[in-house]
Amino acid sequence: MTDIRIFLVALLPFVWNFEGESRTCNFKDDDNSRSIWGTCECELITADAVKVNCRSVAWLTVPSVPSFQKTKQHMTSLSITHGNLMFISYDAFRDQNIQVLDLSSNAIDSINLHAFRGLESGLYQLVLDNNVLTRVPSKQIEKLEQLQYLHLKNNRIDVVEAGMFKHARLNNLRYLYLDNNLIEAISTDAFVNLNLSVLTLNNNQIQNIDGNSLPATLWCISLKENKLESIPYDALESLSELKILDLEGNSISQLQSYVPTIFMANVSINLSSNRIQNIPAAAFSSFRHIENLDLSYNIMKTVHSEFLQGVATMTSLDLSHNRLSFLPPNSFNNVADSLKKLSLEENDFNAVPEALAPLRSLTHLNIISNKLALLHLRPAWRWNENLKELLLRHNFLTRIAQDMLTSFPKLEHLDISQNYIDNLSELSPRQKEVVASKIVRLNLAGNNLKVLTDPSVFLSLSSMAYLDLSHNEIFHISDTFFMLTPGLESISMEDNRLSSLPVRALRNVAKLRYLKLDRNSIRTLPTEKMYNLIYLERISLAHNQIHALTYDSFPGEYYRNLRSINCAFNKMQFLAPKSFRNLPFLEMVNLQGNNFRNLHMYTFINLSSIREIDLSRNEIDVISEAAFVNLPRLQYLSLRYNKLSAIHPDIFVHVIKLETLDLSANQLATFDSHFLRQIKELRSIDLSRNNLGSISLGHLKKTLMELSLRNNRLKVVDEQMFSDMPMLRRLDLSHNLIGHVYPGAWNGATRLAELYLSANMLSHIKKGTFQNAEKMNIVDISSNQISRLDAGCFGGENLLHLNLSSNLLGKIPYEALSSLMKSLSWLDLSFNSIESVEPELFSELRNMTQLLLNSNRIKSISEAAFKGLRKLRLLDLSGNPIDEWNPSAFRDVSQSLESVNLADTGLYSVPNFGGRSLKELNLSRNHITDLSMEHSISLNKLETLDVSFNRIHELTIELLQQFGALRSLNISYNPLGQLTKTDLASLSKLEEFSCHHMSNLKRVDKEGFKGLKRLHSLEIYDVGNLVRRTNIEDIVEYLPPLRMLRMQIVNRSLGNQFADLDARYLRYLYLDAVGVDRLEPQAFGQLRGYYVQLSLVNSQVAYFSPQIFSTLNHVRYLALDLSNNRLRSLNPFLVTNVPIINPHGTILLDIDLRNNLIHCDDKMDWVRKWLRYLESTTEPEIFRIQLDKWNRTICYTPEQRTGYSLVQIYVDNSLESDGNAAQASLKLCSCVVLFVLLMELRI
Repeated sequence: MTDIRIFLVALLPFVWNFEGESRTCNFKDDDNSRSIWGTCECELITADAVKVNCRSVAWLTVPSVPSFQKTKQHMTSLSITHGNLMFISYDAFRDQNIQVLDLSSNAIDSINLHAFRGLESGLYQLVLDNNVLTRVPSKQIEKLEQLQYLHLKNNRIDVVEAGMFKHARLNNLRYLYLDNNLIEAISTDAFVNLNLSVLTLNNNQIQNIDGNSLPATLWCISLKENKLESIPYDALESLSELKILDLEGNSISQLQSYVPTIFMANVSINLSSNRIQNIPAAAFSSFRHIENLDLSYNIMKTVHSEFLQGVATMTSLDLSHNRLSFLPPNSFNNVADSLKKLSLEENDFNAVPEALAPLRSLTHLNIISNKLALLHLRPAWRWNENLKELLLRHNFLTRIAQDMLTSFPKLEHLDISQNYIDNLSELSPRQKEVVASKIVRLNLAGNNLKVLTDPSVFLSLSSMAYLDLSHNEIFHISDTFFMLTPGLESISMEDNRLSSLPVRALRNVAKLRYLKLDRNSIRTLPTEKMYNLIYLERISLAHNQIHALTYDSFPGEYYRNLRSINCAFNKMQFLAPKSFRNLPFLEMVNLQGNNFRNLHMYTFINLSSIREIDLSRNEIDVISEAAFVNLPRLQYLSLRYNKLSAIHPDIFVHVIKLETLDLSANQLATFDSHFLRQIKELRSIDLSRNNLGSISLGHLKKTLMELSLRNNRLKVVDEQMFSDMPMLRRLDLSHNLIGHVYPGAWNGATRLAELYLSANMLSHIKKGTFQNAEKMNIVDISSNQISRLDAGCFGGENLLHLNLSSNLLGKIPYEALSSLMKSLSWLDLSFNSIESVEPELFSELRNMTQLLLNSNRIKSISEAAFKGLRKLRLLDLSGNPIDEWNPSAFRDVSQSLESVNLADTGLYSVPNFGGRSLKELNLSRNHITDLSMEHSISLNKLETLDVSFNRIHELTIELLQQFGALRSLNISYNPLGQLTKTDLASLSKLEEFSCHHMSNLKRVDKEGFKGLKRLHSLEIYDVGNLVRRTNIEDIVEYLPPLRMLRMQIVNRSLGNQFADLDARYLRYLYLDAVGVDRLEPQAFGQLRGYYVQLSLVNSQVAYFSPQIFSTLNHVRYLALDLSNNRLRSLNPFLVTNVPIINPHGTILLDIDLRNNLIHCDDKMDWVRKWLRYLESTTEPEIFRIQLDKWNRTICYTPEQRTGYSLVQIYVDNSLESDGNAAQASLKLCSCVVLFVLLMELRI
């Protein structure tokens, strides 16, 4: 909420209601400015007011602004962004009365004292984000009396000086944004004389804020992601209007008690993602009224009974994602009348805390993911009286009783999903008089329900509208079960064991609108009439076993309001004509992933509202005449991944508004648009992955905007193929056999913006080939055999991005590029055979921002090689055998150069970058022994550095201190000897650190990692000597919350090594466990999150306990890599069904068991179900990759199965033909893999 409010405040001044159109600026009455400002766009607001936008211009400073006296136009807004501005000179804007000035995303490091002279009475917003300022320009802006908004985010400001605004006249400045800088402290009087309302200092290095440093007028102060170790009360005490205090993501471990400072306003406090372990008495006594208190994502284990002492009112409290198992009674007495929302999610409570007893105003309670086995209510408790929402998902509840419902007289939403409830019998009333419940939403998903028979369980739930019974084991529903729930509007029963659609039971649900029955075992649709489902709008039956859709499957007289039908991924072979007759409101039909072979006449007829039909991934080889009749609103039709080799010319009758047609992955050898003759507005057609040798687009040329012909057999592009296509914007011809493109082939495609011709057989681009295209953003002719481009093959300044990579060019095609000198901004010449870069070759490419020359044969870099590249931001020379570097090679390159890749270029030292302030530098795979350079300023602002695969023995303190802004560092594969605490302390801003394959590393100070507060990715494994001297696993306790951790495990047992790891953000855990032979069940119990990827490789582990899957109950989706171990057997689905691995509903996305000692017996039969699941839920390309992986997973024993893949053993012949082909082709490979495995084990 804090972020949203601040964002909206920041957004307000950007909201304009102009109706003018943008055009190229032409200040014709000002001769000094006309040519310069012609590269910008102007938007006319009124007759004499204009908004100017200059993006990616080459200016180093702001040129002379057009004079109002000469042009008679007010420049009310000026934006010069994503350019090369380095400094702002004096009187830069004096001749205009600019109100909004945006200079963001440049390289500004200097602003003249009088830069903004003339704007004193007009400028109200100044944006300087994403520059390289090291100081707040307080002197430069001090006379801007109307300034309200000042943006200084993402700079290099490292200090906020005391008294810097002492003489400022900034009486109207209300919003100051200093996020993502390098500020370490806020001094006394830092903002003196300012009347700020909002101050944001997120993502800095702030450790201390002095007293009297903040303006008393502040109502919002945001200090997220800093290094504060306590709440800065001394600085806050004067803020009488404080409403928002955001301290998320700091290093606060303790809260102070009985602080004398008092705040009377209603305050929202965010303390989430800190290191708070306990809450003492009177921890928030300074705040009399708290709107929201967020203490989530800490490591709290205890709370004092009087932690809210002094707090008079509180509306919302979030204690989620901690380690609490107990709340003392009377904890909430102070706020019993005001607390409305309480979250205890992801803690360790085994019962509802007694502390909740007096909360008579509570309306929302979240106890998701705890250990509740029983919901027990005492008569004296009051918290249930006004409760409207109760979330009990992911606990250990085994029953839900009638008294539970009657105990919550105002409850509207009850979620008890992912528990262990196996029957609902206790919901039946025990008394004659039943108290009606107000529950509208009831979620029972993910339990153990099997049979639903007793309708009285819902006797008190007459108001229920939404019922979720998905992810249970329901196989039977009685005809009367829903008899007492006539108001139900939505029922979800996906992922159960129903063998038929419960027609009779649903007859009692007259108001049903949404019905979801995916992933059951339903084989047929009912022949009985569903009389009462006249309000049904959406029905989903995907992933069942339905064999056919008949004439009576969805009769219109009983489904007249149906809008969506989803029968995807069934076993249907027959689709009857008029299956969807008389459904006037039907908008979407999804039938993908079935086994239809043909579409009969009148399959889809008289559907006046249908907009989308998906028939992809079937076996359709014939579509009869008039298969689609009278579909006046059909816009999208997909027939991809079928077996069409021809299309009847009359399949469409009165289908006139089709916009998108997907015919990809069929067997078409020719394409004639005649069958689309009725369709006048087709915008996109996908014909990729066919066998097309020729096409005839006919009338479609007039309307097509996107056309994909990739992966076909086209050989020539002549002048007629794409002529007269005025609307075409994107054309993909990649992966064909095209050897020749006629000059003038694109003459008729005047709006063509993206052209893809990669992976063809082009060898020569002739003059005029792309000459007449008006303005193209992208031309991709990579991966051909091009050795020559003629001069004049491109038009005059008509191309922005050109990809010539992976061809046979022996030199840079200067003559061909000569017509693109002003327009070309991105040029990829990588993977060619270019041997040299001549001096000043690129001197005229004034707008080039990215130049890729990697993986060529360049041997020397001459002086002035990159002269003239004034806008260059990225340069890649990696993978060239350079043996001669001119010391001044980078002298004349752009001052805005940010990223340089010199990996694998034969370097013995770091080149001289002429003082350019690089952000990214890759020097990997060279022979460098020393990282020092002549101009150290090139390192001062470096954010990403890769020096892996070099010969660096030492990183000196002096060198490391130059890396003040470094965020990502890779020092792997170097003979480095040590990393001391002082070394690591110099890298305090580091976010990503890779240190692996370091055989000489003897010392790493574990405590040094304690200072890496921003670290979120760490790789430290295969560190040779270090393992013999240090238990590398001990580093874990000093690590901040990581997102990715890859490390080496040296103990024989993997059990409690990660018990102290703060795993709240951890999503990728890779363990190289060479010495591990035993895996304890609790080894990964700390993992939690929506998606987690877990890898345990190279170990001696032979047994993976099924209990491990149960401990992963806080993970929603899991990808598991167990390759290269000694596992004999494994079954992730021992107590669950594919793809769920534990009773709490964790879903397995991927598993890798290659190179283990698999014993292929009946215990591994789950592989069959797993592969069938993947086949029905993934794209064919993805499934083929999965199938290939399992074809390379080999049986080790028993002897009669040795050498066979698990696919061969466990998957029968009903898998798609691709699978059988893969088995045959990989059998020899399987034997080879087994032989290698046996040899390794023998060694």
